[in-house]
Amino acid sequence: MSLAEQSVKLIDDSYENEERTELVRDYIEASAVGHPCDAMLAFSLRGYPEDKPSPRLKRIFRLGHILEDETVRDLKKGGDVIVWEKDGLTGKQYSYEELGGHIVCHMDGHIELTDGKVRVLEIKSMNDASWKKFVKEGVKISHPRYFSQCQMMMGMSGIHESFFIAVNKNTSEYHAEIIAFDTFEYSHIQDRINRILANQARRISEDESDWRCRDCFKRSVCWGKIDPPKACQTCAHSYPNANGGWHCGKHDKQAVNVCEQYEIYKPLPKE
Repeated sequence: MSLAEQSVKLIDDSYENEERTELVRDYIEASAVGHPCDAMLAFSLRGYPEDKPSPRLKRIFRLGHILEDETVRDLKKGGDVIVWEKDGLTGKQYSYEELGGHIVCHMDGHIELTDGKVRVLEIKSMNDASWKKFVKEGVKISHPRYFSQCQMMMGMSGIHESFFIAVNKNTSEYHAEIIAFDTFEYSHIQDRINRILANQARRISEDESDWRCRDCFKRSVCWGKIDPPKACQTCAHSYPNANGGWHCGKHDKQAVNVCEQYEIYKPLPKE
């Protein structure tokens, strides 16, 4: 290994050795609701652990956050556009939740364009090929997962238009689209979430080599390589309730303490 290669390896090693400080999500988030696998969303709801991202992926996430901040800065430079990237009441990112926090959406902000109408702001960074596809086909076709995310944010917030803007990471070009609220799409999302809440989630595949499974952060728990922490919310007998807690179907009461009847929750097999 050359001296230059050793230097690059040291960078990657520094990422590998980082302690994980972020909390594992224990809710269904708008950014994930467009994922094709119900089981992944069910694992997220129950707070199952995630696989550790690679150093490369960590850097992609970091760059994405930097570009989001720069995009907000550029939008504000326009003069006649108003951006609220933080909730004035909390000083934090705009967020909305349902069922006591079992369902959550976080927004990049609210934006008022020159027509004076307030919309949901969603910012993405894309590589050249992905960005060109967005320009050509529109977000609903090019990035259906992002489209679902915007629909969920609009449905939960009651703000029924989104301003979706993407920056090309290769060329620094911008392209934007105003997305209208789609009642049918939002109903489909709600039906899917209700299925998951009722413990009816299914895997999208029965083969872990499936391309849809290869990059999933819940892959190890899904395929039994690691077990989730022993808790009521990871038990097959528990169901989320409306106040943000869990109900034990085995004993028909609030799930508080793990009992001897604990059984690891597993999704239903692929139909």
